[in-house]
Amino acid sequence: MNKFVCLIIASLGVFSGCRTHHAATQLPFQELNGEWNVVEMNGTSVAASESAPYLVFDTQSKRLSGNAGCNRIMGAVEYAKEGSDRIRFPQIATTRMACPDMSGERELLQTLEHVERFGAAENNAIALFNEEGERILLLKKK
Repeated sequence: MNKFVCLIIASLGVFSGCRTHHAATQLPFQELNGEWNVVEMNGTSVAASESAPYLVFDTQSKRLSGNAGCNRIMGAVEYAKEGSDRIRFPQIATTRMACPDMSGERELLQTLEHVERFGAAENNAIALFNEEGERILLLKKK
């Protein structure tokens, strides 16, 4: 009986540590290279327009650039090692132009601060996830 109780307690500990993640397939870091449109942010579609945000990854130099909707963005990409899906964007800088509506730009910059990992998503897209495993950005190749 004691072994049975221990087995149940151990099983509960294992399953309570599991988190639900969106389906994403791991892909090599080099696959991020290039220009990507931001098509979804925090579960909301981003309308395609001339001022729609986009990100440019240079995987060789581990740099990020692009446009947040009004201002240009630039910064480093932290990527640990091959075979990992961990990614971060420390110290992102922007230009300082004033635009009529800066809410989408602010949301993108705040969202990038929470990115912890990446993976392939449906329709040849790239998904970026937060620490909890929630998809917070969806990118499509330009």
